[in-house]
Amino acid sequence: MRVYKFYPAKWGLEALSKRRLKVSPIDELNDPFEYLSLDLGDKSVRAWAKQFRNLVSKENGIISFSRNWYQPLMWAHYADSHKGLALGFEVPDRLLFEINYVEDRIKPASDVDNSKSSLQGLIHQLLRTKHKEWSYEDEYRLVRPLENCVSEDGKFFAAFNEITVLKEVVIGARYEASNSERLYSELKSEGVTFQTARAEFKGFRMTPQKSAKLQKHL
Repeated sequence: MRVYKFYPAKWGLEALSKRRLKVSPIDELNDPFEYLSLDLGDKSVRAWAKQFRNLVSKENGIISFSRNWYQPLMWAHYADSHKGLALGFEVPDRLLFEINYVEDRIKPASDVDNSKSSLQGLIHQLLRTKHKEWSYEDEYRLVRPLENCVSEDGKFFAAFNEITVLKEVVIGARYEASNSERLYSELKSEGVTFQTARAEFKGFRMTPQKSAKLQKHL
């Protein structure tokens, strides 16, 4: 599946230069409800949910992708108001978690304490559920064990590889040239394609810039 990672220009260029993606520990994600989408009205449920979240957070990190690069809010929120980049990767479908966006918090099944299948089903839901206000992200996630990542200055990274194959770079509509011609040439020689985003003329999405003279370069 083709999925996209949005970056401000500085961090997008670093990701391309070092051929790696940032892996975010769950506690550093920007939604405080991550893995806490349960209805926590019951104290015993709150205790279980906290324990579950701590256990998952300790061992795993997340690489968040979007299914497409056409959503202007993604550029605004994650790519420095359209000044950044969207990196397109091919990732095996079987490794990606599609996020399910809901209105209400999850209520555990009545037999969750006694049924292994019910508990597994609840955990499966928690890994994939966010509030519907995040639905513009059209998010797919790749879970990476932190022990398999490179740690640098307290941050975690995973190299581009056969699981995350870089295929394209979409340059933001307001991107400013950074004199990265060498990197641009290297990536082109590796088969990476480039295109520039622009605002639609009749709609409210981003779309490919077709004019050759208006294409941007790194």
